[in-house]
Amino acid sequence: MAEINNSRLDRVDRKILSEIETDSRIATSMLARKARVSRTVAEYRLKQMEEKGIIRGYYTLVDPSRFGLTVWKLWISLHSSSLEQKEKFFSYVENHPRIWWYAECAGVYDAVICVLCSSPHDFNNFFSTLQEKHGSMISKSATLINVSFEYHTRGYLLNKPSRLIESSFQEKPLTKKISEDAVKLLKLLSNNSRMKYSELAERSGRNVKTIKNLLKELKKSGIIVYYRPSIDAARFGYEYYKVLLYLNNPRGILPSLVYWCRLQKNITAVISCVGPWQLELEIEIDTFRNLCSLLTELKDKFPDVLRSYETLLLTKEGNFELDLIDRISKLA
Repeated sequence: MAEINNSRLDRVDRKILSEIETDSRIATSMLARKARVSRTVAEYRLKQMEEKGIIRGYYTLVDPSRFGLTVWKLWISLHSSSLEQKEKFFSYVENHPRIWWYAECAGVYDAVICVLCSSPHDFNNFFSTLQEKHGSMISKSATLINVSFEYHTRGYLLNKPSRLIESSFQEKPLTKKISEDAVKLLKLLSNNSRMKYSELAERSGRNVKTIKNLLKELKKSGIIVYYRPSIDAARFGYEYYKVLLYLNNPRGILPSLVYWCRLQKNITAVISCVGPWQLELEIEIDTFRNLCSLLTELKDKFPDVLRSYETLLLTKEGNFELDLIDRISKLA
C-alpha cells in the first residue's frame, strides 16, 4: 500500500493543487496570481509537493477512442499465492503493451486492469494469453467495456462542490489521422505536460507559433483531453476508493445521478460501463466513515435506481502516467 505521509497542506498548497489539476500547463505566473503568492513561492511549493510525492508528474491525457481503441476493463480476484508469484503477475501486467492502467485492490477483487483493444478479438487474445501464463492465480474475473469517462475537480481541497474538468471522453471509437509533427509533440508532452514552449520548439524543430496552433487543434479535436497532474492523495492522508454501482433501469435517471456525482467534493471521476455493473465512481476521502456517509446519501437520493454497490480500496496504482502514445508505439 502507498505510504501515507499525512503531509499537511495549507491554503496555498491546496489552492495550487486545485488550479493545476485542471490544466497542468498553467503558467507559473498565472498559478502564483491565482494562489495569491509570489512566483518564487509558487515554484517552491510545487517543487516541495513533487519531492514529497504528492505530485507524481504531469501528463497529457489522450483519448484512446481517437486512435480507434476501446478500453476494456478486467477485474480479477486472485488465489492466495506466494509473494513471488504475485510479483510476477503484476510485473507482467505493468509491462504489457496493451495495459494502459492498473491497480491493486482490497475487496471483492484484487486487481483492476484497463486493456487497450481495437476489437473483441484483440481482447480475447489478450485474456487467453493471460490465462495461459497466470490462469492458476485467477479465481474469478469480470469483464466490462468503458463507454465514457469524466474527471472532476477535487472539491475537497477547498471544501467546495466539485466541477467537471472535461466532458466525457472514450465515447466515439473513431480513428483520427494524426500528423507526424502531432505525434512527436504528444510524445514530448506525454510524460511532461509542463514542458515549456521554447523547449518543445527546440526538441521538435518547429516554431512556437506552429506548436501552439497544433496543440490547440489536438485539444479541439478531442485527441488531447486535458493536461493533468498525477496526484497521490494518500500522501496527504486521503484514501482512494472505487465504488461499483449496480443500477435498476438507469436510462432515464442516469443523467441526474451523474450530475449529483459531479457536485460531490470527494467524487473525482465517473465511468459509464457495459458489463455486470453500470457505473464506477472514483472517490478520494479522508475516512471510511465519511465514505459510508456519502454512499448512504447516494442511496437515499436515488432509492429506486441504486440496486446495490461494492466498495474497493485501491492499495497501489500502477501505470498512473496514462501514456497512450508509448502504448501505441509498442503495439504498432
